[in-house]
Amino acid sequence: MAHKRALVLSGGGAKGAFTAGVVKYLAVERGHHFDLVVGTSTGALIAPLVATQDIANLIHFYENVEDRDILTDRPDLLAFLFSDALNDTKPLERLIHKFFGDRRRYERLLRSSTEIFVTVVNMQTGEIEYGNQRQDPKPTLLKKILASACVPVMMPPVKIGKYQYVDGGVKEIAPFGKAMDEGATHIVSVILSPDPRHREPVRKEFTGSMEILKRTLALLTDEIVDNDLKTATVYSEAIRYLDQIKTNAKEKLDLPDSQIRKLFTGFENPFQGKRVVGITTIRPDEELMESSLNFDPDKMREMVDKGYQKAKEVVSQEITQGTGFF
Repeated sequence: MAHKRALVLSGGGAKGAFTAGVVKYLAVERGHHFDLVVGTSTGALIAPLVATQDIANLIHFYENVEDRDILTDRPDLLAFLFSDALNDTKPLERLIHKFFGDRRRYERLLRSSTEIFVTVVNMQTGEIEYGNQRQDPKPTLLKKILASACVPVMMPPVKIGKYQYVDGGVKEIAPFGKAMDEGATHIVSVILSPDPRHREPVRKEFTGSMEILKRTLALLTDEIVDNDLKTATVYSEAIRYLDQIKTNAKEKLDLPDSQIRKLFTGFENPFQGKRVVGITTIRPDEELMESSLNFDPDKMREMVDKGYQKAKEVVSQEITQGTGFF
């Protein structure tokens, strides 16, 4: 069976600097290649640079970008009440066209053996859709990359055809499902929040409406990403469990294949044709920052280093244990 290796990149705004550090270690230090990269939000911005192996620009972007390079405020509250977001994303749109719209860079993306998928949510249908360099024309893909990073209310939806699109993280922060559907046999996932067991309570009172909104979005994001990982893990373990039952029936009970098949008749097997997927997760030990929309170059450089070191630690553990992707 051919191996198909996927890199799944979760959303997290400025916390994507941690992902940049992880990618730097995996792609540059270790020289790992991925067959596909699936990204949401900030992960959607990173995916094309991984596919084109443009790691230098990836690091430069996350170590130098500032708030003004991503968003501009709409300070007039009355204007907000009659508009579609608190901020304008024209600066981010310009960055996307600069990094990915350049002819030579885009041709490299088209030629890349690494396929990318960026997640977006269609506001009219409520469904998750994906941007892909082999299926979408260039203008559509660039718009989907932008839409994937547009947090509702904070940032305006992106119009593509007759539909409006927003951040894929509304429904899927860490898009494991797409990686599995595309036939991944091993997934390396980068999640930008700590394990729930290690999360510390925020030691402050939230008073302003904007603070409360940002905190609410952070809590929703954590809940979605935890469920994404849990679902992917249970899915893979269920397949592993069924495979082991079949193996035991054959080797320990000496049952012929025809009788083993009868054991599973009478109900629809939701895992028919599916295979076990190995999952390696790289995530920070503690909360990286309070607001994912705070693009502070100094903090982001620290996060790049944290991502690099955490990736190094996880890889070292897997090599020692002889498990996983590495």
